[in-house]
Amino acid sequence: MSEATAIGHTLRAARERLGLGLDQAAERLHVDPQVIEALEGGRFTTLGAPVFVRGHLRRYAELLGEDDGPLQARYASMQESSIPPDLTRLPTSGTPQAPAPAARWPLVVAAVLLVLGAIVWWAMRMPRG
Repeated sequence: MSEATAIGHTLRAARERLGLGLDQAAERLHVDPQVIEALEGGRFTTLGAPVFVRGHLRRYAELLGEDDGPLQARYASMQESSIPPDLTRLPTSGTPQAPAPAARWPLVVAAVLLVLGAIVWWAMRMPRG
């Protein structure tokens, strides 16, 4: 049994122990019955971002008189195991890297201005003849 399914079974069993129907639970939480179905079915991705899922879990567990700590821990472990590795970042080695070309442009501008200034100064000091 997956973590998502186990969380859903826990919630459904608690709701049934209280004798609450699906629609009654949804009404008390002021959510659509599809939210309760998704929670009890372990279909958390249909509820949006993880922050919304955690909020729904907390509120539903509170309504059912369940401790939401174990449910949140199970959901967190499920989330950690489902995070794909970031393949866009390469591991860095201990060798220093040259600065990016965009970081050198102020030096290039300063060097060009210095050369132009030297040419103007030299041209003004030349005797006119």
